[in-house]
Amino acid sequence: MGRKSKILSAIVLVSMLVEAAAANAAALSQRPRRIAQRNNTSTSYSLPHAVSFREVRGRGLLAQVWLNGIGPFNFAIDTGAGATIISPRVADEANVARTNGKATIAGLSGVNTVAQHASIETLAIGDSENALSAKGAVLISSGLPADLDGLLDPIEAYSPLGVSIDLPRHELAAFDPKVEPLKLNDVPDGGTVVPWLQDTNSHRPFVMLNNGDRALLDTGSSLGLAVRDSNTTARDASYRERDIGGGRISARRGQTNIAIGALTLRRIPTDFVSGAGADAPVLLGLAALSPFRLQFDPIHRLIAIGPARF
Repeated sequence: MGRKSKILSAIVLVSMLVEAAAANAAALSQRPRRIAQRNNTSTSYSLPHAVSFREVRGRGLLAQVWLNGIGPFNFAIDTGAGATIISPRVADEANVARTNGKATIAGLSGVNTVAQHASIETLAIGDSENALSAKGAVLISSGLPADLDGLLDPIEAYSPLGVSIDLPRHELAAFDPKVEPLKLNDVPDGGTVVPWLQDTNSHRPFVMLNNGDRALLDTGSSLGLAVRDSNTTARDASYRERDIGGGRISARRGQTNIAIGALTLRRIPTDFVSGAGADAPVLLGLAALSPFRLQFDPIHRLIAIGPARF
């Protein structure tokens, strides 16, 4: 892959005009909402239990979420979002408090749309009692598909806990990195542990590829290794898509080999994309990551990629 290959992200948070959104959310589905009965007898925080998600073509990894005790809503689990994003209808339904702050969000195309900052009180996932510690800022955007309630960035929503996303088993779980830290010298068989590279505007998970490119691990994208390619035209493209900013991209698919630390990914799906924004990062989406379990340790700034646990 040449140095001209600069790859893309499903959602790039640009120009946050207030503080970066800290993350959580929920949104619209066609079923009646239920108001969860809250248990206020304990103020101590416990590790949330593991939850299952389902993979839906064109929508990603979907889990049920309760927002301010109201739900369930269908949210896509999106490590590339950098914040949790909800639709205006969900914000109204869950009585989300809007603020005056604005943010600009963009998709792969780099086309921008304005989102509104808002604040939530509680977030639960999997069931109404499985509360996460995250609360506070979310973003409200009208750019989501009509049949998707919102985007949940698990790294932000579970903070300060670590997160495990077992893609083959369709399981999302938390771990305490103070008790079970990832370690560079403790590498899973058939996998790797690598540094979690810093991102300027968020906690999005970047890793270094063997060719020197920084790549975003993005569970919100159905792409594989997504490579910007100015030679791809609409006529050549295998598919065309609209992104959250309202822009459009087109892509054709091939294969390539890359390495992340000790892990070599062979003949992975590679999407040659035209119409990508100039600032879009290198991207590894679900088509490349689907055989693996991903673990994110926010305290020690490490990421593990390895086989699923069966």
